[in-house]
Amino acid sequence: MVRRAVRAAAALVWKDVLAELRTRELVTSMSLVAFLALVVQGLAVGSGPAPTVTAAILWITVVFAATLGLARTQTLEQDRQAFSGVLLTPVGRGTLFLAKAAANLLVTFMIMVVIVAAETVLVAPDLGRRIAGIALPLALGGAGFAATGTLLGAMAAATRLREVLLPILLVPVTLPAIVVSLSGVTAALEGAPFAAVLKSAGFLAAFDVVVLVLGVWLFEYVVEE
Repeated sequence: MVRRAVRAAAALVWKDVLAELRTRELVTSMSLVAFLALVVQGLAVGSGPAPTVTAAILWITVVFAATLGLARTQTLEQDRQAFSGVLLTPVGRGTLFLAKAAANLLVTFMIMVVIVAAETVLVAPDLGRRIAGIALPLALGGAGFAATGTLLGAMAAATRLREVLLPILLVPVTLPAIVVSLSGVTAALEGAPFAAVLKSAGFLAAFDVVVLVLGVWLFEYVVEE
């Protein structure tokens, strides 16, 4: 049974990835928003900003770009009525949530790689050299952000203001994870020992687990007509 659920989830993730590979709509629009946000922030702070500013620019850009992608993903499925078709498949709602969260996580990680590379070139050359240290807190924060966005996106999809409602709900709910991830990224940029970076990783991992458990539990009620 577990193997069947894993296969179903993998098929659903591949469906979303394949749709994005064919159109490249999400990654292109998210990359453009991220680039513009980095240019504006880079012009404001100048070259070689302090680690706290570098980390703040990184997360601000991730929040802008990832929120746009999460909102657009849900809107595309609603407009094409693809989500109604997915709900008719013999797949548990918990499995469906995990598959949607995994697909959103892949897109979020992809845009994070683009943002880190672009910020290294445009704003903070030291960011690329610290990639090994910032990877863990940034990835765990991104996972919680994508999983929460998947659940809230499904809730907002039933409303007419879904593209406006998702950012309003998503940022406050994920703010604790963003702040802790920001702290971990700053510590890594300041050259702190890896043990200091791990302090933030524990909270972020717990946040991710709680969101995933809540998503598996609540998704059935969220998508219920």
